[in-house]
Amino acid sequence: MTIDSDARTPTARLVCLTLLLMATVGLTACGSNAATSLKSASTSTGSTSHALRLVAIGDSIPYNSPGDCPGCAGFVDRYAKSVQAATGRPVRVADLSQHNGLTLPGLLDELGDFRDELTAADIIVVGIAHNSNELDADQPCGKPLKHDWPDWPAMNRQCAIRSVQKFRPLYDRLYAQVAAWRQGKPTILRTISRYNDWIGYKDAHLTRAQERLTAEFVVPWSKMICTSAKAHGFGCADLSTAFNGPDGPRPSGDLVVADHTHPSDQGNQVITRVLADLGYSPLA
Repeated sequence: MTIDSDARTPTARLVCLTLLLMATVGLTACGSNAATSLKSASTSTGSTSHALRLVAIGDSIPYNSPGDCPGCAGFVDRYAKSVQAATGRPVRVADLSQHNGLTLPGLLDELGDFRDELTAADIIVVGIAHNSNELDADQPCGKPLKHDWPDWPAMNRQCAIRSVQKFRPLYDRLYAQVAAWRQGKPTILRTISRYNDWIGYKDAHLTRAQERLTAEFVVPWSKMICTSAKAHGFGCADLSTAFNGPDGPRPSGDLVVADHTHPSDQGNQVITRVLADLGYSPLA
């Protein structure tokens, strides 16, 4: 479900992650709160000239709004810490993701606005798997919504396949362009697929058959995203499997917050783990 009501203008959230591993201090993040608009990065080790730069783009899943998950540590900041631990270098984060219902076509339209940030990034995280899925369309499978929900009799496997085929070239375009801006430079390129936030969502009043049907739209979609990403040098965090099991029937449960869309603190931990499991090549 698309629930992106935060009207705040998206801005960079710069987070500095120090190398201090003192028992009383540990890893320190500056400006990790989503309400922080812009902070200059610094570390207690002095100059940040040798710091790695992580840039995230996408929708509200990587955005980590405190309105969605109060007090939660988002996976972008968590992943920055894991990169820091693996490389032994401080990491500065610019989270340029947006809490406005951003779709893949929308991101492609504005991608050039992020060129400078992405060209200068050592680590890039793309999170745009959610709002373009047919389950979240304005007219899913070509049919108007019924009381804000898809017209379930119109939702079928053939429609899911058509949607995957329609969006694959757009994902290819996205990943190819981002990778091209970093061509020849050692870069960690990462993306995430989509988890199923419909199964177990009580407000939707889905039957078991309808819940199984949602997996027909999420599992192939997520596989398509990962296939496209890998073709262009990205590592892909398979969140469909991590959240919902190999075939996608398991509810996301405690991995999502009350709106049943955005990741909970536990969900952010899982996403971070799946990203970390991809390794840190070519930087470590």
